[in-house]
Amino acid sequence: MNRFTDDNFGLTWLMDSFHADWSNYAGSEGEVVENSLWGGLDPRHVMLLRRDAVSLLEQLPVASVEQLWESGIEVSDFFGRRVQSGDQWMRIIIERCDEWLSQGEGASLGEADREEGFVHSGAVLGELGRSIEILGSDLVSELEKCARRCSPDLAFRFLLQALERRGERIAKPRYERLAEIGSNLRYGEFLVSRLEHLVA
Repeated sequence: MNRFTDDNFGLTWLMDSFHADWSNYAGSEGEVVENSLWGGLDPRHVMLLRRDAVSLLEQLPVASVEQLWESGIEVSDFFGRRVQSGDQWMRIIIERCDEWLSQGEGASLGEADREEGFVHSGAVLGELGRSIEILGSDLVSELEKCARRCSPDLAFRFLLQALERRGERIAKPRYERLAEIGSNLRYGEFLVSRLEHLVA
């Protein structure tokens, strides 16, 4: 059984809304979240977004949250203006999720959607370690911290997001390893495959 969506979810799903010209479509960062949480959205999107934000807020230092968030978006100076810090940003996301969830019927996460991947920690940490050349040791260190303190699933999604943003070529054997981890984490067909165009 796979997760409820074949595509991205959680914080990495929201990251896709923060492209280089996002401010042309929203007046603030919080409005981007509100626009993403439209009325007909599957509640599980909102629940998993909230879960990711709570995990980062409770388990990681502010500097780690900021580096992980900026690693997967097209905006390099996200913090320090209207959103002052990573913990403030996670609280904004959580508040918007709570507002949305309070207006609708309750929903529950299936077994696949609750999967956090701790049984696959070794494989995830291995791929993180192999990413130093592309992502740099500082970011990899934060990803490893995320894998251990939050969940391997969240760290692996951050990894995929960062690799896609960097746009560097990925060897076929490595892509096959990433796809295997994604399958073990019960991802749908369109999450890891976002990197397929980078395969050398």
